[in-house]
Amino acid sequence: MTTMPTVGKKAKTRSEEVYNAVRIAILNGLYRPGSKLSPSVLSQEYGVSLSVVREALTRLAEQGLVVAQPQLGFQVTPISRGDLLDLTSVRLDIETLALRRAVERGDVEWRSELLAAHYVLEHTPQHVEIDGRRVMSEDWTRVHAVYHEQLLSACGSARLIEIASSLRDSADLYRRWSEPIGGDTQRDIAGEHRAIFEAVQSGDPDLAVAKLTAHISHTTNVLLKHAT
Repeated sequence: MTTMPTVGKKAKTRSEEVYNAVRIAILNGLYRPGSKLSPSVLSQEYGVSLSVVREALTRLAEQGLVVAQPQLGFQVTPISRGDLLDLTSVRLDIETLALRRAVERGDVEWRSELLAAHYVLEHTPQHVEIDGRRVMSEDWTRVHAVYHEQLLSACGSARLIEIASSLRDSADLYRRWSEPIGGDTQRDIAGEHRAIFEAVQSGDPDLAVAKLTAHISHTTNVLLKHAT
């Protein structure tokens, strides 16, 4: 009576493990953009059934990390030049508008909360060691998102904030690939965040927008040479 639920639970656990392992490998460039993901090869690599691998790949496809094509199977999402340029252009339109409004309308409480968000970001290590590899920290990724959300939170428009958040989520894969794929290992990203923060705190919307524009555009410029 208890055998089937136990087996089902184990299968679900293994699927979660494979999903997490492949996700981390994609985000850190171990599986290159556009490369084929063979279920049979992954099944052997992780010691699981084909159904477990396919379930994990299907979840990754739903998140935009993997592309599933009829008759062709699965592949890591390629870097599309058109999508990258379009996404960057729209992000700049939306996020700079929101930031300008936030700087102009933000009160002391907002600036205090931004100070706290920046402090946490600046004191959270950006990288960790996993299996001897230097990879981006999930903790840093989380507080990085909080910082960027706080930057725009005083713009006065819930819809503008929602659109900006959705666009940043869409850009997350590109951002993560800037180091392992783009080779951008010497970037002073902490300095970029600090420059945006200081411009905001000084009450200079033009400077804040200029710093955010450079920050967003940097990743795009690094990855364009790898786009198709």
